[in-house]
Formats: sequence, C-alpha cells, structure tokens
Amino acid sequence: MENLSDFVDLAGWTPYQDEPAGENEKTWFQDEDGALWIFKRNRPQRSPNENATEFIASQIAGLLGVPAATVRLATLGGSIGCVSKDVKSDPRNQLDAGSLFIAEIVPDFDPKDRGARGHSLRNIASVLAAVSPPLGHEEAGLSATGWFAGFLVLDALIGNQDRHSENWSIEITPDGTYHLAPSYDHATSLGIVQRNPEKLNRLVSDPGAVRKFAARAVGGRFEGMAKVPLVEVASQFCVDAGPAVTTHWASAIAGLDIGAAPEIVARGKMSSPSDRLALELIRINKERLVTCLRS
Repeated sequence: MENLSDFVDLAGWTPYQDEPAGENEKTWFQDEDGALWIFKRNRPQRSPNENATEFIASQIAGLLGVPAATVRLATLGGSIGCVSKDVKSDPRNQLDAGSLFIAEIVPDFDPKDRGARGHSLRNIASVLAAVSPPLGHEEAGLSATGWFAGFLVLDALIGNQDRHSENWSIEITPDGTYHLAPSYDHATSLGIVQRNPEKLNRLVSDPGAVRKFAARAVGGRFEGMAKVPLVEVASQFCVDAGPAVTTHWASAIAGLDIGAAPEIVARGKMSSPSDRLALELIRINKERLVTCLRS
C-alpha cells in the first residue's frame, strides 16, 4: 500500500475544467489561492510511476536551474497521480504549443509524424530566435534558444525521450510579447519504460547494463535524431546556440549537486529498484553530459 503522507488530496480543491489536449484524462483544479493546477492520473497500463517521475523531474530541474512546472504528488478519490501547476506566469497569458510555430515554417507539418519531420533542432532554433526568454528569467543572460538548450540538457540528464513539438510551448502576453514557457511534462523519464519487476531487478544489479540502458535514450522526437543519444542532441543544440550557451550549461551540469537526488527520488514513493535505477541514470547521464559539453 502506498504511503500517501506526502500526497495532496484534491477533494478540497475546486474543479475548474477538463483538459482536452493529450492522450490521457486530465482535469484542472484551483487551489485555495486560486492558482490553477492540472491533475494527471497514473495510467497502470503505462506505469504506476508516472506521477513520481513528473515530481522528481521537476525537482531535478530546479537543482539544474531550468525553469519548469511545479509538481506535487496527488490523490483524487481512488486515483493516484500528480498535479502540475500552470506554467503561465499570469492567467491572462496564452500558451501555444511549439507545433503551431513549427507549422508556420514547415509546409503540411504534422506533429504526430512518426519521423518527426520538421521538428528539427534548426527549425526549433529558428522559431525561438523571435521569442524572448521565459518570464522572470530575463536577467540570466540567456536567450530563449539558450534556455531551450537547458531543456534538452535536463532531458538528457533524466532520460526524457518525449520532447515532441507539443511538449514545449510559447507564452504570449496580452500586449503581444512572446516568451518561451517553462519546461513541462517529464513523465517519460528516469527509466519509467522498465516496468517488469524481474527485468528491473536484473538491470539494477548490473552497472554495465544500466550504462547501456542509459545510452539507449535517443532523440527520436527530433527530425534526423532517432538514433542519436540524448546527451549528443543536447550538446549539438548548445554548440549551435553559441559558446556562451555551451559554457553556461556545461558549468551548470558540472556543478549539479546530485547528493540531493536520493532524498528527492525517495519522496516519489517508487519501489526500491526503481529508485536505484533513477539515481544511477542521473549519475551516469551527468557524467556523460559533462564529457559531451566539454568536448
């Protein structure tokens, strides 16, 4: 039985509206301060750890200095999941998925194209060239492209292979300014695809196997990157964005204190083998990123 002591019970929150976007059922709620949060139920047929990986990823993003959605573990009736706070800095702002902007420069763009046609690193950079940094992060000296490079570094660190064109967005203010929105939707990470208990136990007992498992996280959500490791996807985007961007994220990843990771992962309430796999992936991927961003 799950220990639910760290979970927020949404029974006392105000339902706001259902969310039509995405593959699974989601509902928006208002907390006592009126802030909007989206509740995502765990899908047992996918993994019972979806809420945990969302939560852990949001915490790791904070350690790395990447703007990201605030996530809490949550329950609603008999359902277990997580709530993710609205990434907009102001409820009056509009949030448009990256796919809408890619479609403006790629004829007949299809966000569900199996080969990710048009969702290339170059096209993403082209879109972001006309976009400002995330609201509240303008003083860091990074452009929107530089911040998106941080999203990809985070993805490589946690093994998130789901950065498709509708898993990043642009925030538009009422006066017409465009800003990269904080990162969100990190459930497909930290080895969540490894669900078979026997295979999971065998995997975490073999350090060499975990390293090979980490290397299998590739950039299939980006055109031409289906066989390219995520650490190389992140490194290439950083290099293309310029020396200042590469230096910033190389320093951030080198200085990342993963000593805080065990406590963060433990709060996700996963099984012991899942915790071990998540921690080992973070350790290995940090090491790989340091090497990649240094070269």
